[in-house]
Amino acid sequence: MGNILLIEPDYRAKFPPLGLMRISTFHKDRGDMVTFARGKVPALRNADWHRIYISSLFTYELPRTVETIKYYAHAVTSPSAIFVGGIGATLLPEYIRERVQCSIIEGPLDKPDMLGLGTPPIAALVPDYDMLDSVTWKYEPQDSYFCRVTTGCIRRCKFCAVPRLEPTFRYLGNLGGQIREVRARFGEKQNLVLLDNNILATDQFKNIIEDIRREGFEAGAKRNGRKRTVDFNQGIDARLITPQIAKLLASICLSPVRFAFDFDAVEDSYRRAVHIMADAGFNEFTTYVMFNFDDTPLSLYKRLMVNIELSRELGIRVTGFPMRYVPIDDINRQYVSNGWRWRYLRGIQCILLATHGIVSPNPEFFQAAFGESYDEFLEIISMPDRYIIHRNRYKDREALDWKKLYRKLSQTEREEFLSVLAILNKSRNRKADIASHRKFKPLLEHYYPGG
Repeated sequence: MGNILLIEPDYRAKFPPLGLMRISTFHKDRGDMVTFARGKVPALRNADWHRIYISSLFTYELPRTVETIKYYAHAVTSPSAIFVGGIGATLLPEYIRERVQCSIIEGPLDKPDMLGLGTPPIAALVPDYDMLDSVTWKYEPQDSYFCRVTTGCIRRCKFCAVPRLEPTFRYLGNLGGQIREVRARFGEKQNLVLLDNNILATDQFKNIIEDIRREGFEAGAKRNGRKRTVDFNQGIDARLITPQIAKLLASICLSPVRFAFDFDAVEDSYRRAVHIMADAGFNEFTTYVMFNFDDTPLSLYKRLMVNIELSRELGIRVTGFPMRYVPIDDINRQYVSNGWRWRYLRGIQCILLATHGIVSPNPEFFQAAFGESYDEFLEIISMPDRYIIHRNRYKDREALDWKKLYRKLSQTEREEFLSVLAILNKSRNRKADIASHRKFKPLLEHYYPGG
């Protein structure tokens, strides 16, 4: 019997660590003692473990992952007994390898014996849902089946990590069987979450929908008096929506409909897909809107406005979910694309802090948060953080003073001022740097009071 420790670093994780949950199933089935925890736990660090498995998420969380590996390094007899896998470890294994000794698992655990011990393909095992009971962290959505029926994607979007993580698009297998196995081992779940990258691309989609209905998730389904939901959480490809696909989706309790509107070139396909789905009876949409890739602030503003227009035109709600692009090899989230300015990105972040990350399709809400015009939008995202986040508190005096000063700048001076703000953001001697920009001193006082 082995003593096994599973660790998820204490980053902000929304979904449960399915890879660790499947590893837990393998070890428990062979009779090992399994412990799961998040972050650095002194009592676990001081114990003796035969193996430690540590997950990784986004590449910008790799510094935290490396710290976690180092923290538990002396709890095993050999560095090779610490296994690190997941998205970050697959995309940037050299970052880990250069900083700490451990066994790095790159890619999905979809082949036999990838972890030794005669392991089967771990990716095919049912996750251990009971494992999550040992931590207080609440994963979302709760009380749900987490399943996948495909791997990879037919698209090769330059901004996406999927082609590197899962280069081959293929159908994995029976969804109904996955649900029934979870039900048999861990009991019935309220909702169903599908984590496929592009589920509409498989020729098995009709069979998948039949499985979903057969397992109790038909349109209008309830359990214990509460509505059940099916969530294609990674979004469905608007370019593949047809009236026939929409009819199939309308036969299950799909909520919400998740699309992506990542660049201007897909606008026609996106509008068409929303129209088709609205005709099929759907009235709640959540749309991922990427920015900071090869777009501009104008592109983002226009795409968010499309959601407002569709909502008004069709009598539906299309909620925007802006997502900032970060390159695969970025470990500090400081990337600024050619079409953006640091201050603009920071301004968007401040708006989303105030709106809890979403953009309501309510026109009054949108105008208050993002401005009534593109020029006003640029002005808002140029403001000091507190003037954006606490708009009402500062609007009558401090923000008005800032606006008077800012509006006196020529376009060339505004560009220069935005460059100065980006420099000051990274400055290690900010007071001296502020003093060297006397031309903008009154404006800078709003960003760095007393600076």
